[in-house]
Amino acid sequence: GRLIKVISLRGKYSPKFGDTVIGKVIDMSFSNWFVDIDCAETAVLSLREVNEFVEKGADLSQYYSYGDMIVAKISKVTRANVEITMKAPGLRKLIGGYLIKVNPSKVPRIIGKQGSMINLIKDNTGCRITVGQNGYVCIQGEPEQELLAADVIDFISREAHKEGLTEKVTNMFQSKKTKDESK
Repeated sequence: GRLIKVISLRGKYSPKFGDTVIGKVIDMSFSNWFVDIDCAETAVLSLREVNEFVEKGADLSQYYSYGDMIVAKISKVTRANVEITMKAPGLRKLIGGYLIKVNPSKVPRIIGKQGSMINLIKDNTGCRITVGQNGYVCIQGEPEQELLAADVIDFISREAHKEGLTEKVTNMFQSKKTKDESK
């Protein structure tokens, strides 16, 4: 009758329907983009699943080209492939910002309960932060604030298995403010 809760310290990303992911365009065909989302399968983004109207026979690299980073949602997972979509709010091509990679098993801790941890970081840095369930985090804001947010996310990733993390992160921001005010 006892319950043991296990928190994984490491793990590979396993795509699930509805996950938000950040991926890199690695190939194209006449009607699809192929996106690396750091899992066993390459994700497929179909022409039908993008927000822009794409004319038949158009050069797909005008929309998303090799090396472009995009935010998408997993729309279908089968044994053969993973399909993604960009037809939802917040899904877009990433332009600028700071991209970091964390272990996918740490993502829930970075987001926090009901987004509490990520909102704490956003509120204290003024950055726009997009977290992919596959472990990629995009931080967009002032360069100094991007680095601060990246340091905090790295700290959370290292300390994810410990208790009292929200208090420690709050203290990090408070000590940063105290240092800035004393200058």
